[in-house]
Amino acid sequence: MRQIFGVASNRKIFVTPTDWRALDSRDADLGGTNPLPLDVPSARGAQPLVLALGKDARAYLLDRNHLGGIGGSLASEVVASRPIRTAPAAYPGGEGVYVAFQGSGVHCPDSRRDDGLTVLQIRAGSPPSLLTGWCDVVRGEGSPIVTTTDGRANPIVWILGAEGDDRLHGYHGDTGEPLFTGGGPGDSMTGLRHFQDLLAAGDPALCRRRRPPLCLRLLMPELRRRSPGARLPAGFGG
Repeated sequence: MRQIFGVASNRKIFVTPTDWRALDSRDADLGGTNPLPLDVPSARGAQPLVLALGKDARAYLLDRNHLGGIGGSLASEVVASRPIRTAPAAYPGGEGVYVAFQGSGVHCPDSRRDDGLTVLQIRAGSPPSLLTGWCDVVRGEGSPIVTTTDGRANPIVWILGAEGDDRLHGYHGDTGEPLFTGGGPGDSMTGLRHFQDLLAAGDPALCRRRRPPLCLRLLMPELRRRSPGARLPAGFGG
């Protein structure tokens, strides 16, 4: 029992794995990425969850209203072959929510040695389910973002091959189909650093921080060839 803003409550307002001391001693704690609040659809309405990705290569699903204390996650699964350190991106899809992160997945449907992008599929339940939806090849260590046309439809997962091929990559959010694979010989970028993220800006451009913008409108002919229904998000023009 603890006091929360002066109100007696049995809710646990923190969470940590049961082996937190061992994880901390080898710098494999949960502090490598930001926690993601998720509203996962269900027959009874949205289930409020939090996803935490750890440097122990695990994904932890938590009850957002009762984090659970020591060992209190609703579900926990090893999802990557190495520590997860880049910021994830979430988007709705199918009967749940997808979460993309940079890293080689250990449960990929078609596992390859050079998989560098993993997308988890989370569904509501008691406990909620945590599955690997798809993986794809990325050479580099950028952080993914997602664009849609209306907040849900036509999701595209974008990621930079930072300190790898130094190219922009785009994938169909529901299936993992490659939509943009970096362009031509002169389209690689310089000055990228690992963990580099993207900004979807309304000027219209998809921009790297500290660098000139790379306009999405220049990519649309290739995107439409690969995915006829693809179009820019509202506010991007083109």
